[in-house]
Formats: sequence, structure tokens, C-alpha cells
Amino acid sequence: MRPVERGPVPLLPNGQPKAVRDYKDWRADLIDRLGPYCCYCNIRLNDSPQVEHVVPKTPVPALRLTWNNMLLACGACNAVKNDGMCSPATHLLPDYHNTYLGFTHAFRLHRKMPGNTAGEVVPRAGLAVAQQTKARATIALCGLARVEQNAQQRRRASDLRWLYRFEADVYATRYRADWDRLPGSFATQFLGYLRDIVREKGFFTIWFDAFHDVPQVKEMLVNAFPGTAACFPAPSFDPAVRVAGDL
Repeated sequence: MRPVERGPVPLLPNGQPKAVRDYKDWRADLIDRLGPYCCYCNIRLNDSPQVEHVVPKTPVPALRLTWNNMLLACGACNAVKNDGMCSPATHLLPDYHNTYLGFTHAFRLHRKMPGNTAGEVVPRAGLAVAQQTKARATIALCGLARVEQNAQQRRRASDLRWLYRFEADVYATRYRADWDRLPGSFATQFLGYLRDIVREKGFFTIWFDAFHDVPQVKEMLVNAFPGTAACFPAPSFDPAVRVAGDL
């Protein structure tokens, strides 16, 4: 999960802070700040990005229109999360923690669809027990380990996050192999090409894992996705803890 920073409240042309009457009116500002990606599963949002309340609007109506409570989500993450309560004390949240440190992906053969591989979000190895608990709560909150069970469900369902994760991993593995074979003189040209691919595919963590030991590519990834939080310091661009005393 990519850590994000939405920044301060957007300003109107006259310099005054923007206010909205419908929370969906934050959509364009969120896309501008964070790019067209789900803040939870990191899938690219090609159609109808949804404005998502971190703290749900139904039980906490006071935060219904608050900029600092808004993120972008895909339909699947938003539908599963629904009115589920969350906070930095109980979950790992992309607008608060360096969530890259909390999650990675696991790939396995689909249980009921032979020939298909499913990608699931899982807690990253080495987490303390308390952080494992938070990571698992976040995975459950958004259904990040959910896999469609059979071919009939796949035909009628819109939740194919498991499939698109696997496809992104195939690309990331292939391009990492290409990078390792690449003459150094072509690195700059290749980085530009790779940037276009990762922006199209999404799934920041999959790409960052694939290139975890290549500072040039890690720097590109941090800059390629708008709004990535500043917790990947130069020169190594290794992930760092975002909040003192927490993950």
C-alpha cells in the first residue's frame, strides 16, 4: 500500500480555502494530488474514481465534507470498507503511516479457477505483533485478500483486484529482468519507459518490491505516483518510518 499525502485544503482562485456541499466535489482535487489510484489496493482507477471517507460519514457525519478525511478508492475497496471504523490506533492507514512497510503481496494458484494465479495483500514479514494486528485489520477492512471463488462469479463480478495484482507482478518481474541485462548507457531511456508502464499499471508496492535494491528506480517510482508521502529519503530511497513511535 502506497503511503500518500493529500496536502492542505485546495485553494480557490481568490486564495480562499475551498469548501464543498457534496463530498464528491473533492474528486478532481484528489486525483490532482494523489493520481488516479485507489489509496488502499493501489489499482489504477480508469473509470469513476470514488471519493472515500477514511472515517465513515454515516456514523460520523461531522466529517462528511472534511478534506482531511477524503481519499480515492476503487469501487471494490469502497464497497467492502463501507462504514467500517478505522483509526491509526487500530489500522495502518495510507494517509498516516508509511504503509509500504506494513504490506506486501502473496501469489498463489487460484483455488477454484485452474490456470489462474491470485494476488493477495498480506502483512509484511518482520512486523511486531501489534503492527501485524493493525495490518490484518486493514486487509479485512478493505477486503484486500478477497479472491473471487469461481468462474461464474468472475463473469458477473467487478472485483478483479486479485487478477490485476498478478498481472502487475508479471510485468514487474519481467522489467526487473530487463533492467539487470541492460547496458548502463541505456538506463535513463529505460527509466522513462518504465515510468510510463508503472503509471499505467498501478500497484506501487509490487514495483517497489521488484526494484527494492535499485535506488534509481525507487526514486523514479516515488516521483511517478503523485502524492507519495515523503518517507523514502535520498540517496537510497529506502522506506522510512513516517510517524515516530509508530510504523
